[in-house]
Amino acid sequence: MERIKWSQPVLTISLLVSNHLDSIKKCMDSLLPILNQVPSELIVVDTVGAEDSDGSLQVATKYADLVVPYGWNNDFAAARNAGLKRGRGKWFLFLDDDEWFDDVSELIAFFNNEKEYSKYGSLSYIRRNYSDLEGTNYSKNIETRCVRLTENTEFKSPIHEYLSPIYIPTKATKVFMHHFGYVGKSLENKLERNEDIMREGLESNPYDMHLWAQLVAGMKKDTKEERDVVFGTAEKGLMKFFAEDNENPTNKNDAFTLMCYMIQVCLRNKSWQDVLEIEDKYADEFKLNQYQKCVLDQLIFVTLLSMEKFAQASSRLEDYMVNVRWLVSHQSEFVNQSSFYFRSLVSVEMGIKMIVKIFIKAMAEKNYRTIIHFARYIPWKEDFDSTARLLGTVLEALFLENDSKGLQQLHDMLLNDDGQLPDIFGRDIVILKQKDSIKAQQLAAFVAKLNSDDSFVLLQRLLIARNQGEFEVLLRTLRKKKVTCALPNEELFTELINKGIDPTFAIDRISQEDWYRASLAVVHQMSSKKDEIPEFTQKIMGVWPESQRRESLLQQLYHEFVFSAEILPESIEEQLPFYARSVVNCAKYLYHTEFLSGEPSNLLPAETRFAVFLARALEEQKAGNYSLYFANLRWGLNCYEEAKTIVDHLVKKYQGLETKQQQIATEMQRLGNQVKAQILDMIRQGKKDGVLSMINQLKELLPEDSDVDQLRVLYERL
Repeated sequence: MERIKWSQPVLTISLLVSNHLDSIKKCMDSLLPILNQVPSELIVVDTVGAEDSDGSLQVATKYADLVVPYGWNNDFAAARNAGLKRGRGKWFLFLDDDEWFDDVSELIAFFNNEKEYSKYGSLSYIRRNYSDLEGTNYSKNIETRCVRLTENTEFKSPIHEYLSPIYIPTKATKVFMHHFGYVGKSLENKLERNEDIMREGLESNPYDMHLWAQLVAGMKKDTKEERDVVFGTAEKGLMKFFAEDNENPTNKNDAFTLMCYMIQVCLRNKSWQDVLEIEDKYADEFKLNQYQKCVLDQLIFVTLLSMEKFAQASSRLEDYMVNVRWLVSHQSEFVNQSSFYFRSLVSVEMGIKMIVKIFIKAMAEKNYRTIIHFARYIPWKEDFDSTARLLGTVLEALFLENDSKGLQQLHDMLLNDDGQLPDIFGRDIVILKQKDSIKAQQLAAFVAKLNSDDSFVLLQRLLIARNQGEFEVLLRTLRKKKVTCALPNEELFTELINKGIDPTFAIDRISQEDWYRASLAVVHQMSSKKDEIPEFTQKIMGVWPESQRRESLLQQLYHEFVFSAEILPESIEEQLPFYARSVVNCAKYLYHTEFLSGEPSNLLPAETRFAVFLARALEEQKAGNYSLYFANLRWGLNCYEEAKTIVDHLVKKYQGLETKQQQIATEMQRLGNQVKAQILDMIRQGKKDGVLSMINQLKELLPEDSDVDQLRVLYERL
């Protein structure tokens, strides 16, 4: 595609071209919107030569304003400078042919606004470094690879080159770049090449801390032996920095990095005391900025926690949170202070992970004040997706400390513009109520004290209402606010049922999906008190008219009861008719009735088919048709293997009754034989008194016994 050529560029883009035909087109396509919409120029630095190019150079040339040949000599800074020196723009941006931008609209807007770009000395974007060809695994680095161009601007270091000077403030953008340069078979070769270049550079300049840091960063650290080499190399570089013959000790940031790699090695080797000794020996030699303080605090925090020095670890965490929050609120400084090294250690997300570790320890020791203390460092609103998992622990600590003031402060931080709390607040309170160590009524009262019009808080007041009048007033308020039983207000449903109030008004307004989630929560709530389910279900049927939603909840509740290993089989058997009926009734709302008649359709859920057969089996049992009773049980079990325990109990119970009846019949026959012998003896002796009465009683006990009839004939002949 043709591109616009500009006579006076604002931006110079310098592209280092090697042989990446697979990505050069993506690179060019991502740059084209900038080249056509921003006064800009594209300088291509050719590092392979036209005769050795795989076609990448030819693709780039179609877009280029200038092609600069460069004979490759393993010096990236020199190659970059070859393009930089020819730049005419006010700003300079560089990249390689295995990189490409995603969305450059923010860059276009920036460079088309002179008033905006005049405020800044540099610009940063995010580079995704992928570790797989699918692009699913990657690390993110903030790159300051776009700067205001001056006569002093130059690249330094033959490998992992960097621009100097970089002027501030820095415009931190959300633009990101894809980089696949270290994916595939060439990775090992690239790492070996890079190490060779760095070692060669250190031979000529052993005081270059940038090369030392890059060398250590690229070393393998998987085994103890590899880590020992890393430690020795980092220590050697650090000694060069502090050496008396180092007349100009620059790159303190990289020297600090070497110290951190030494600490990291000790951490992985679990040499905790060595970590503290390294910090004591070197840390004061550096004037640490906020970013470096965060890196060091994180490393020392892990060390102290491993040594079970809880108080000292908490102190380092507090220092970390103060600095990371400052960096987040000063994005330009964050970008300028950050580095390629240990980038993952400095973020709000990392701070949250550290807080989680402190919370776990504090909860185990019932040190609730520590949890409440660190809650103020949690950026609840700024990053609620990450912080929400901490809310339950903080709420529990506030309750156990009876800290109403702290709860109010947390409440005020969490409120949205409509004066409502996030749903997770209510969900966590409901979950806390189900803990054995928490008294649900006391927790409801604790939350009810909040100065709030939030629906969940009003519901808690309803749950602890002191009299019927107060309850009715609060219920009218909730109805006026159109509060439903949707999460996290499922407790409203339970309260209405227990009060004998039809819950339809709080259910019909919510979606089927919301009701499904709410019903699951009700069932979960009852799962901790399964023995109360039969009574609760009877209450439901007493106040709530039949509906699909009612029947689905009843099915879930009965399922929870009859399939529980905690309930006695006899109690389960009593509820089986209700269970079967609820499942069948629910199915009638969802499926054609013909699916449920005759042979239940295979299109029905397995549990529904089982319930159909179970209902039929129970009817046959009532009628005394035991062969059909067992047949239906067997057919039901074939549909739903999960019912095996229930069916086995029913079968064994019948087999037990049958055996007992046989035992009784055998005993009766034995006793009958004794009586028959006695009657026969009396008849032979000609005795008539009492004989007829004995024969009649024996006939009642043994109606099918022909011997009794013969005894009657003999008696009548007397």
